[in-house]
Amino acid sequence: MAEESRTTCVDKLGDEFEVTYGTLADSAALVAMYERFSPKAITQGLPPTDDAARAEWVSKLLETGENFLAWKKGVVVGHSCLIADHSRRDGEYLIFVDRSCRHRGMGTVLTRLAIGRGRDLKLGSIWLTVEALNFRAIKLYRNMGFVFCDAGERERTMNLGL
Repeated sequence: MAEESRTTCVDKLGDEFEVTYGTLADSAALVAMYERFSPKAITQGLPPTDDAARAEWVSKLLETGENFLAWKKGVVVGHSCLIADHSRRDGEYLIFVDRSCRHRGMGTVLTRLAIGRGRDLKLGSIWLTVEALNFRAIKLYRNMGFVFCDAGERERTMNLGL
């Protein structure tokens, strides 16, 4: 997906949403999503609960990662980010979708875009951490080809070979 492109998608309920590549120009809209996000600090303290820390976290993701945003009616409702480590030929993946838009296929679209970008960047793998009891997220990741690579009790690491 080119930085300037905007793709219209339809979710499982027939509602349209748009997907774009996220840039620093989207910072305020993305911070606003995370201000509304519930629950905060859901995994590994993310998204941060403190306003200043949250704004700094968003800024760093937009500066260093490959970001994809899902929009509904001009509001960001989903965000995925692939943070590439070219020296290791891998990337860390993270995704957050607004509670009102979950279980509708938006996470699948955002994940596919990040995987495609990882392939474009010639990464060998993408990894993520997920709460061990987050069964819906685990199902999404497994459907995308991720496999567990540890046996943690609270958090698990999953990997996808590209």
